[in-house]
Amino acid sequence: MLSDKARPIVEATLPVVGEHIEEIANRFYAHMFAEHPDLQDGVFNRGNQAEGSQPKALAGSVAVFATALVKDPQLPERLLTRIAHKHASLGIRPAQYQIVRDNLMWAIGDVLGDAVTTDVAAAWDEVYWLMAYALIHQERGLYSARGVTAERVWRQWAVSEKIQETDDVVQFVMRRVDDRPVKTSLPGQYITVNAPMPDGVRHASSV
Repeated sequence: MLSDKARPIVEATLPVVGEHIEEIANRFYAHMFAEHPDLQDGVFNRGNQAEGSQPKALAGSVAVFATALVKDPQLPERLLTRIAHKHASLGIRPAQYQIVRDNLMWAIGDVLGDAVTTDVAAAWDEVYWLMAYALIHQERGLYSARGVTAERVWRQWAVSEKIQETDDVVQFVMRRVDDRPVKTSLPGQYITVNAPMPDGVRHASSV
């Protein structure tokens, strides 16, 4: 939960942060990719970036999380679970949260300027790490349950058969090309495909 010092600051600044959260998210991604272009390779969906849905998703999750912390000391588990499953499908590592934090705090300061005092920055930094540590904890459990590490989430598969089900539906039958066991799928489970694009950068897409 938020500390007694941070809570009133977050509550007081939440309206102005919320008003500018999409701009903050856009600045965040632009700055982070400029500093860490490697994160565009197989981590973020390029289509979602191009159409703006990725920044909106980040903006929405930060705003919802901060609002929940102010209204209720309990963490918003449904939000965190949804994000953690997405992160685990991409092999997100704990060290990457520091990169996100540094660039997100930069974006907040860049958009809000002098309104971001030392105390305001510290309060929102606390919000971020509450969210980050909760996600890291959930993601560690997800990796463990599937018998993988973040570095071993991705594996190669070969298309063994292509079946034209209807005019606009194609079924691909896949086979593994390594000796790692295949876990039983869970109801409602999706998979993330990481495919190389013509420019050599891998594009991650969930299906």
